[in-house]
Amino acid sequence: MANLQASRLFSVQDRVVVITGGGSGLGRIMARALDANNVSKVFVLGRREDALRETGAQAPNSSVIPVQCDITSKESLEAAYKTVASQTSHVDLLIANSGIMGPLMRHPPPAADGTLPSLSAVRDELFSVPMEEFSNVLNVNVTGSYYTVLAFLPLLEAANKRRNAPQAGVLSEPTAQVIITSSIAGFIRKVPFSYAYNASKSATTHLVKMLATNFAAYDIRFNGISPGLYYSDMADHIFSGAGIKDAGISDGSFPRDMIPATRGGSEEDLAGLILWLASASGGYVNGNILVTDGGRLSVVPAVY
Repeated sequence: MANLQASRLFSVQDRVVVITGGGSGLGRIMARALDANNVSKVFVLGRREDALRETGAQAPNSSVIPVQCDITSKESLEAAYKTVASQTSHVDLLIANSGIMGPLMRHPPPAADGTLPSLSAVRDELFSVPMEEFSNVLNVNVTGSYYTVLAFLPLLEAANKRRNAPQAGVLSEPTAQVIITSSIAGFIRKVPFSYAYNASKSATTHLVKMLATNFAAYDIRFNGISPGLYYSDMADHIFSGAGIKDAGISDGSFPRDMIPATRGGSEEDLAGLILWLASASGGYVNGNILVTDGGRLSVVPAVY
């Protein structure tokens, strides 16, 4: 029964991984988790070289390799691809994780007596946001993710070519995989933060489904993760607004009608999900969107 032991099921040893947005937040957690579990190399891509190096400094097994890259530039993505390709023959897993929140595009609040703001007031508030700020969110979260996938297809194909020939009755190694970070915001219809962000994450979720369908013939798997509330620089305003001065991972940090688990997501929550998807035990998963939110989507209608 050795094949059912956790050390076999969830092993990511010797995998080669690329993570965009690896200089902070969820990308940094992913990189540290993979490094701690003996992957061969983790290339972390992002615009801020100092932040990427900080991620590398936090990786005890020293498998993290910083690569400066702006995913909104095809030229920068091509340069990053060539840098990675010069240091590895293949990539087993690409995590397209880069994303931005963009402008907060809220409706003006109701009056003290509950009267809704006038439509003119709503229009003035939302129309004041420059169109470029809205477009930039989609450019990073959707377009950038899409072109990141395209840039690294040759190295993903190379990973598949390294797989051993199938044997009857023996489980084959997982095929190459792409994970794209979406958000539960992509499922929320009443906008808590930003029309641009929520729309971009809905598009990202659908992009995962389209890619999974259209690249199935090439044996490249596509999955998405939709995190709820995890502490990061992007989510800091939510935590500070709730009066939480830490990552909010202890029970009772948040009201139950906001998050049924009464806490935010932890490093362990995200690390376990990524290790499962990256390991042999996740090899049968393709075209899925995995929600990790402590049950928040179950109560969103009551909150928003």
